[in-house]
Amino acid sequence: MDGTHRGRVEALLSDAAAEHASLISRLPPELRASLPVDAQGLTQAIDHLAGAAGLSDSERRALIRPHAINPAVLHARVFGSAPLARETVIGSFVEAARVRADALAALADAVGGEPLGREVRSVLVAHPPPIRADGEDVLRTLRATYAAHERAAVIIAVSLDGT
Repeated sequence: MDGTHRGRVEALLSDAAAEHASLISRLPPELRASLPVDAQGLTQAIDHLAGAAGLSDSERRALIRPHAINPAVLHARVFGSAPLARETVIGSFVEAARVRADALAALADAVGGEPLGREVRSVLVAHPPPIRADGEDVLRTLRATYAAHERAAVIIAVSLDGT
């Protein structure tokens, strides 16, 4: 395996994509719609990058703390195990994307200052999360957002490798 941060991030992303594809292939169609994207690899990559950047455990937790207030979590707190509407599911993925975008921008700033922060933000801004959870192209837009996040993580990893 590649011993660079880029190699580690790419491996995390690839492994998670393979696991997601395997899981999706085993699910009935109605459940597949509940998992349009998967950010496990990206979440692991962010944690790896934060550690490599020298962030403390509390700083690393602060990057992901906002995940605790996404629509699905709030729905579960209020309604328990009642089924989620499609808009709530998509809204959860959208909110998680916003949290990860903020985390990636903060990591870029920590690793490479303003120049890397600007580069990462330009990737993220080019593919923002969907505005509405009920649009026709919401899944395509959401997938593009998640792909941009992965590119941003690789950019940060490459910067770490160069320092």
